[in-house]
Amino acid sequence: MNKINETFLVRSLFTCESVGTYEDVYEYDPLWRQTYVGCMLLKVLQDMFQFNVTYKVVDYKHLPTALREKSIYPRAGDSIDIYVKPMELETDILNHAFPISAIFTWRIGFILRHRYNGILKAFYSQPFNTPVWLSIYTTILFSSICFYLLSQWDTRFFGGECSYAYELLLAFSAYCQHILPLQANSNSRRIGYLTFIVCAYVVHSFYTSNLLSHLVSDKDKTMDLNALVESDYQFALLKDMNLDTDKKKYEKSMDNNLSIVWKKLLKVQIMNLTTALEAVVYSKTALVTEYFTLYPILKRYLDSEDICQLVEVDLYSKVKQYFFTNKTFMYKEEFKIGTLRAKEAGLMKKILNLDKYSPLKCDDSMSVYKSQFEHVVAPIIILLSSYVLAILVLVGERIHYQLNRVWPYID
Repeated sequence: MNKINETFLVRSLFTCESVGTYEDVYEYDPLWRQTYVGCMLLKVLQDMFQFNVTYKVVDYKHLPTALREKSIYPRAGDSIDIYVKPMELETDILNHAFPISAIFTWRIGFILRHRYNGILKAFYSQPFNTPVWLSIYTTILFSSICFYLLSQWDTRFFGGECSYAYELLLAFSAYCQHILPLQANSNSRRIGYLTFIVCAYVVHSFYTSNLLSHLVSDKDKTMDLNALVESDYQFALLKDMNLDTDKKKYEKSMDNNLSIVWKKLLKVQIMNLTTALEAVVYSKTALVTEYFTLYPILKRYLDSEDICQLVEVDLYSKVKQYFFTNKTFMYKEEFKIGTLRAKEAGLMKKILNLDKYSPLKCDDSMSVYKSQFEHVVAPIIILLSSYVLAILVLVGERIHYQLNRVWPYID
């Protein structure tokens, strides 16, 4: 690369030599992070072409939030050569500055927690609520009593055995679709059995279809702007982000996406970091954010289960941010070539792909294993308890019939 033995005037929020020292102060400020990326590219170009820079630093700390971004924009009669903070392709900017190259894409939208409480409950009980289950138990009890009375009637006229325990077990087996052997001589008993078995089959089929539907249907985590507006989610904004809150500016540049959420955005609540995170996790709150700002915070404060329930709804996505110079800058082509080579060498990708700002990842394997374990615990406990009870009854029977020698416990 040919050396450029000149000194360029650079406008920035911070000097590039000191921009990294402000990370703790402006951690949640998108303007600081975008300036940091621009500084990294400027240093790469400076190493390529060996030019010098002089900074015209904006008094960032004492400026109102609404003026911070405007203060670094190009303007008429500007003597600035290089603008460090990447910017979008806007008419006002293009009138006074020249875009060298797009160096990263920008996204802003809403982060919210979309809860799926059903997955934490025993999924095998989902098709029915408590009253329905109580109705089933009541039906089994009532039907077993009816069967017992009908079996007594059958025994009186046709002979045979009569046992309430057998009739209760028969009613239960009908719901499970594993019906015990039936022996009914009277028409009344046959009609009773047939009616109950058909009803039990209908209930069992309904339960099975709902169960399969619940198991095979994926949870739809997608949500668009229209669904978000129609929902009961409240909008919140992190106060440390320093986003421009000038309503007139947004009304002037109103587009389709912004118009969808505009009425709700007018009621946005400004929150500090702790309050905003609690609102997202524990209440129905959608946080307006430039996603990369919140990624490090969410990874730090939320566990895997909460992160898996987070949903991102884009307001604007894939918005290209360009590195700009003055329109009259003499080395535009050199800077274009230098930026292109930096991209080809993977330098820009390395600068942008910091693990700290990488998108959130959900460990699905952990959540699936946890859900399956929770679902299986209750039936296993019931099954083991039943076996223990059966063994106790068996031991009691053995003791009883050892003391009372009757058939079939005699040789």
